[in-house]
Amino acid sequence: MSAAVMTRRVPNLTALGALVAIPVLLAHLPSFFHRLLDGDEAVYGSIAALMNLGGALYADGGVDNKPPGIFWVYSVTFRMFGIYQMTAIHAVALLVIAATCVLLFVIGRPVAGTRAALLAALFYGVLTGAGNPRLLAANTEAFMMLPLTASFLLMLRRRWLWSGLLLTAAGAFRQSAAIDVLLVPMAVYYLEPRESRRRALALFAGGVVAGLLAGAGLLALTGSLTGFWQWTIGILGGYAGANWTADLIWSRAKDSLIPFLLDMAVLWVAAIAWAARWVRLDSVQRLIVAWLVVSAVGSLAGGHLSWHYFIQVMGPLALLSAFAIDSALRTRYVKQVAAIAAIGVAVPALAWGAYDISADPLTYDWSPPIAQHQLVADYVRAHTKSTDRVFVWGDWPALYVESDRVMASRFPGFLRGFARGSGLPPNNWDTAPEVWPELQADLERDRPALIVDTSSAGWSDFAMYPMQNYPVLQGLVDASYHQIAVVDGVAIYARTSG
Repeated sequence: MSAAVMTRRVPNLTALGALVAIPVLLAHLPSFFHRLLDGDEAVYGSIAALMNLGGALYADGGVDNKPPGIFWVYSVTFRMFGIYQMTAIHAVALLVIAATCVLLFVIGRPVAGTRAALLAALFYGVLTGAGNPRLLAANTEAFMMLPLTASFLLMLRRRWLWSGLLLTAAGAFRQSAAIDVLLVPMAVYYLEPRESRRRALALFAGGVVAGLLAGAGLLALTGSLTGFWQWTIGILGGYAGANWTADLIWSRAKDSLIPFLLDMAVLWVAAIAWAARWVRLDSVQRLIVAWLVVSAVGSLAGGHLSWHYFIQVMGPLALLSAFAIDSALRTRYVKQVAAIAAIGVAVPALAWGAYDISADPLTYDWSPPIAQHQLVADYVRAHTKSTDRVFVWGDWPALYVESDRVMASRFPGFLRGFARGSGLPPNNWDTAPEVWPELQADLERDRPALIVDTSSAGWSDFAMYPMQNYPVLQGLVDASYHQIAVVDGVAIYARTSG
């Protein structure tokens, strides 16, 4: 009688991938409970709405200091699904995060095996959802990480031309992607034989140049090249410098950096422990450690320290922590390691998920009294036609999206990124001398049906900047508008007939 051969069935990769996708989807589910997840989404959305009416980005189609990629994504999505269709935007962002998870799996599998690669994908998907509502937003960093991760993967595969091209594509979403160029000399040294290193560097540089030329061509074709240089390159030094003050750094660190480090401490401990094995790591793992270091510098460089800035760190963090935890699971402490890792990742994710579903993303960190922004948006919608333009004074572009109205100006907000209420003179990039003639021209060309003054209610610390301090605004109100309502302290002005 032949002995029965016992075989153990191993789950296939598709089934394992589905098991990873479920917690990632759950971590990002709160993003579908809210129309807006932060003010940045409102900026991108309100500018995309103007662009779709024919305006040129960085000109009459909307002005911001971000590269064009995020606005192009919002614009195309709105064209496909409708103006201010934020559910579609959130779905696109989730697909981008899922695609980045796949790329991290592809990076991790040849380095440490299938289980470690799946853990890396899982950790990135959960990390990008386990934080305050701002982390969940369809923001520049989430979109940047897809081409940035692809660039790193192609770097490992010595596809230097395409790696450089994709690094430039990542920079089209956020300037801090450029810091990954620091990885290139190390990668070339580790991965290329001596005789081909110059060629590799030349190919990478060629990819970067090709990407820059392609981006410049797209900006030129859309009439946005000059404005791009003015608003995203010319102001960088001043914008970053304004954020590097002790009070601002500490305030923002308490809200984002410290919780990020503490909530996912289990992953940080694992990643740092793995990086400490430097002398025993192979060249690819050393490059991933270097990727983590330069990503940390890139995420901190602007000094703004919002939680979503740290998405740039989460890719290499997910890989290194996955390698460490997978290795620990091969020891006799497998049950303890599995429990610590599961609890350390799941508990913060579940806690933040419950909070993010119930919290108002636009006012979650406010002290009372809380801005009743939806009341103001409802009033604006009820007292205007869908074709009317509206102007909001302050830093509340969310009112455009929530009221489904297009802004009458190219500027979706003012004193953005500025320490409002600090007593510093309000000489911000979006209140510079060249802003006011452009604002005046916009308001004369597209006369707003309503002017909404959030400074009268002190929303977003704007009480120190009343319209009367700005002649362009006060002159327009005095000449052509009268107050018709006050909603939650927000003064609303309508055009004077005749």
